[in-house]
Amino acid sequence: MTGLSALLVSAAMLPLVAQAQTYPPSAYQGGVPNQSQTQIDGNAPLQGAPQQTQQVSPQVRADTERAMHYPLPPDFMTRAAATIAELQARNIQPPNSHGTSLSETIRQISQVPGLAPVLQSHGFTPESFVMGMTTFGMTLAASNGQLPTGMPSPNPSNVALFKAQPEQVTALMQAMGNPPH
Repeated sequence: MTGLSALLVSAAMLPLVAQAQTYPPSAYQGGVPNQSQTQIDGNAPLQGAPQQTQQVSPQVRADTERAMHYPLPPDFMTRAAATIAELQARNIQPPNSHGTSLSETIRQISQVPGLAPVLQSHGFTPESFVMGMTTFGMTLAASNGQLPTGMPSPNPSNVALFKAQPEQVTALMQAMGNPPH
């Protein structure tokens, strides 16, 4: 995973997921699910994926619920992949916000020089980009049974979007620097 992608994943998804549980290395490479092991239809989690019941902080739970209910626009994955490519081309690095709340991550992202104009050129605000990336990652994780028991389910319209656009799911994963295997 490139430095930018690692920071994007950290900024957008890992503050929630990493605090919720640790992923099995067989299901994930670099923090993003492998395509061959990604179940986006919500019918069944990965074989061997642990369904752990762990205590999560109220902030992590609230942020997870916020991300899981956030509706992705139909063109999100295409725009996000293009945004990541442009950020990489411009060598713009989001801050490492591992362990921060979504609100704090959005605040940090909005302060990165040069990042807001790139986001705006692709139809994003710092909030919509962080929320979209977080929702994308959390929907993949939930679809694979990778969240602790009792966490909210992904927005059904997002699951339907993933089913309707598997090529865009793959393209966004590739843009993040983790091609599916």
